[in-house]
Amino acid sequence: MLARIAGFLLFIFCLGLPAAIITLGQATSVISSAAFTYPENLSGAEAEEEIAEIDAEPNGQKQTTLLPANRDRDLRKFPYPYGAMFAFASDIDDTTPREFAMYHRFLNTKEMTPAGPGLGLDVGDTMWVYMGNNVYPKVDYKGESVEAVMTFNRYLDPKSFKNAKLLKHYFDAGWVDGLHSFGDFIRKDPKDVVFSRELAVAAWENLNQAGIHPVYWINHGNEANKQNFGGYHPLKFTRYQAGDDPKSPYYHTDITIRNGVRFVWNSVGEDQFGQDSPIFPIQLRDGQKIWGFHRYTHEVVNGKIDWAWSADDGDFYRFLTKERLEQLIANKQYCIFAQHFGGSTSEFPFIFAKDVEALRTLADYHHSGKILVARTSRLLNYSVAQQFVHYVTAQRNGRTVIAIKSIQDPLFGKQEVTIDKVRGLTFYVDDPQNAKIVINRRAVPKEEIQINPPDETGRPSIGIKWFAQDSKDYSLNAPAE
Repeated sequence: MLARIAGFLLFIFCLGLPAAIITLGQATSVISSAAFTYPENLSGAEAEEEIAEIDAEPNGQKQTTLLPANRDRDLRKFPYPYGAMFAFASDIDDTTPREFAMYHRFLNTKEMTPAGPGLGLDVGDTMWVYMGNNVYPKVDYKGESVEAVMTFNRYLDPKSFKNAKLLKHYFDAGWVDGLHSFGDFIRKDPKDVVFSRELAVAAWENLNQAGIHPVYWINHGNEANKQNFGGYHPLKFTRYQAGDDPKSPYYHTDITIRNGVRFVWNSVGEDQFGQDSPIFPIQLRDGQKIWGFHRYTHEVVNGKIDWAWSADDGDFYRFLTKERLEQLIANKQYCIFAQHFGGSTSEFPFIFAKDVEALRTLADYHHSGKILVARTSRLLNYSVAQQFVHYVTAQRNGRTVIAIKSIQDPLFGKQEVTIDKVRGLTFYVDDPQNAKIVINRRAVPKEEIQINPPDETGRPSIGIKWFAQDSKDYSLNAPAE
């Protein structure tokens, strides 16, 4: 077991904190999804006018028949042909640029690695802006410490840049897509807090200037990491979380949400591998709402926590099993699997044959069309689009027309639609060859449309293609810093 991870990160979990947080005093609260109103189709003359406009032809009148809304009937849960979705959500703890390139070469590309050919999967990662750790753990097989860890800024200086160009390169490539908080602020004395709102303001200024716009946040560390938010409870270990407290000098969720963060992992570990939905709504102490997301982090064995998030312990294969993947498909579920891919002090994290075999099994399930493996941001955004897309369906002179209007996010409001925001959405229709999908009154180009044969339900479908596979090794042209 990685001693430093167990020692420093075990504290972020309040082991008695349930997934549904009990509201007490000013505690952060989970909102019941039963309160949501799912978007309905347009009705009457408005809908008919909509369809007529997007499917107009110069000659003749057309007969339009609106189809009543039925999301369970119309929408496939996952992009065809997949029966489940999976993402690794890896914390960037103790990761050097060398380590990052090594494990992503194995996970994302098909190049040769110490574990054989790469897997060719879409795996994202998190990043840090700052380094404020004064414990100085060993982070690499070379004996390096925190000075070698990949961060945007150098230590706590927002005007001094360390791996900024490298992180921008990997963000653009999709190998980085989230924040593991603003940085590593673990201290020998948890009361010696070095994080501040000023650092948060400077972080967003620098990230925006660099064009780095992460949409999800994963909490990190012990009580000195006051920037954490989303899991506060006055009677639990997470009472230290202050990132969403407007009265705190560590408050930042006003600017963090304003700058595009829509999802938070709130420090609640879970032993449930599959979830019907990966997201749940949270109301923060400043009154804002944000999507929380589930992460599979551990098992409970004989009343004790058995962490599943270390790739180099030699027992990774026990958590990622073929049986669990089959169950994920059978239940039509999502899985976001927590990891610390760069937390290893080994030269290469995937050193055990059984662990590599488990990862190759996952890759086989992806490449054979069983489980869609996607970076965390894509899985989370897809889950919102699939649950809250607003669309109009009609028959017009024998043709099925599906007009995607918007994504009616119940927390963040109406989102205008682009193809990338609705990639993977799949609609059951009787005759997909005689159907079309329309966005913003324009038919989706044929090269972006996927016509699907009947699936396990016996129904054919039409959908917008998922993102194209990208197995390029982006470490080869990474900027040296």
